[in-house]
Amino acid sequence: MNADFASQSDQVIRYCTVTVTEPDIHDPSSDARRVALAISSQYGVYGVEIGLDTLRILQSRLRKSAWTVQIALNKTKVVIIQGPDPIITAGLAIDIGASSIELSINNLINGDLIAQKSIINPLIRFGSDPISRVAYGMTTVDGFAEMTAMLQSTINTSIGSLAEEAGLSPAQILDAVFVADPVTHHVMLGLDATELGSAPYTQAVAEPSDIQAPEVGLHLAPGALVHALPLLGGHVGSDCLAAAYHCGVGQGDEVTLLVNIGTTTEIMLGSQGRLFAAAPPAGSALEGVQLEAGRHAVPGAIRAIRIDPENYEPRYQIIGSPYWSDEPEFTASVEALDVGGFCRAGLIDALAELRLTGLMGRDGTIDPDKAAVTSRVREEYRSSTYLVREAEPRIALTQHDVRSLQMAKAAVQASARILLKRHGGQKIDRIVLTGGSGVSIDPLRAAIVGLFPDCDPDAISFVENAALLGAKSALLSRSAREGMARLARKTKVIETVLDPDFQAEQIGAMGIPHRSEAYPLLARRVELSDNEPLARGRREGRRSRA
Repeated sequence: MNADFASQSDQVIRYCTVTVTEPDIHDPSSDARRVALAISSQYGVYGVEIGLDTLRILQSRLRKSAWTVQIALNKTKVVIIQGPDPIITAGLAIDIGASSIELSINNLINGDLIAQKSIINPLIRFGSDPISRVAYGMTTVDGFAEMTAMLQSTINTSIGSLAEEAGLSPAQILDAVFVADPVTHHVMLGLDATELGSAPYTQAVAEPSDIQAPEVGLHLAPGALVHALPLLGGHVGSDCLAAAYHCGVGQGDEVTLLVNIGTTTEIMLGSQGRLFAAAPPAGSALEGVQLEAGRHAVPGAIRAIRIDPENYEPRYQIIGSPYWSDEPEFTASVEALDVGGFCRAGLIDALAELRLTGLMGRDGTIDPDKAAVTSRVREEYRSSTYLVREAEPRIALTQHDVRSLQMAKAAVQASARILLKRHGGQKIDRIVLTGGSGVSIDPLRAAIVGLFPDCDPDAISFVENAALLGAKSALLSRSAREGMARLARKTKVIETVLDPDFQAEQIGAMGIPHRSEAYPLLARRVELSDNEPLARGRREGRRSRA
């Protein structure tokens, strides 16, 4: 076998130069057969498949190139065949999030980024979260088919524009990988997602699969395949799997917790190959949905906020500007932006800052007495509100917003505690936060909020869109695909709400960072008022009064 071809053994797409025997009157075999024989004799690849789209250009390519052609293979399938010029080695990774879709064109040999873009997921018009979309599909004639057509068409159009920006044709993209939550996975493949609307949340297919690109509405290279990474089960998708693989969850002795924050939050916990995953019932509050102060991570959204502990005045940064709001350059830098609302990183920041400054207590109540010392706190809706910006559009964090965020983060923390119990570990050694591209979540402030159990702050990190990075690994490496398939088989998905301890864990996790447990590891880094363990009797008394 050719040494260069053998060195490509882990690549999903392999490349070879083939010289094909010309036909004559004594050998009437087809061009396709002679190409297959040439590949097998020159490169040791047998059972070669040539699809119809490739067959349509095969004869002209062979004759124009004097019977020596460049061929790209995916296992035994011919992806593209062309003349003597080198094949452009481009592949596509897609992360289909509930609210946004990220596409990345990469070099298939060295992994270099060629082009990347983010677009709004068109399925938002059918509901802000996957369950709402299942409801639409179930109650509307051809609802699932309508969603599939819109999603595939939007992605295909975006591939065309992204390829054009990179100076490519979509026909030069040789392979693709996508990750998604289970509902979106089904919609992308044109599958009925009705069963995901109620327990036991049975998936039509969870195993990894290779699909002809036109079957999912994508127009790529003539023989290109789209690889769907495996789903984990229930409402835990391939996006969580890809993120976990990229972050090394479960690969060592450390008990690692992955928190994939989005419109639907997914978590995975494990060590030494013992892995558990869950989709906490957190709703979409952490993504800013149905909050007065909430907004998706788009230009103009607040990504970070700091509150002065003396005068309680805020300063903030928004997506699209490098300046803080109290810097002279800020106003000019945001003139063209639609300023308003907090994205997920800003919401976590805001909750943490209210707690750090004493504007909000351990129970999550904005202190109404602070209205006597700062105009930023005012009574609204029969409770207190913290005002960030007076001018239009007004930006404020209401008590209702705080309660919604508490419920969401409590579900995540409680689910993490349930997974730790199932795992049998005593503590979490490492925590990895991830989410969509563009905005980093502050790990320390996520700890202050109590998004997860107590952990050494130095062992908490944020990885920007680990799901897309995992998809890129699968795009480049066959062993990465196999590794993710093994990871999926090892992972047990837990419906945490069915655990008998879940309700008690969620009630405790409503506190910031916890109602009754101290966070001694967090206390090494920051000082929080009332951060000490409470007696069980006092805790139960509080619960009964509530």
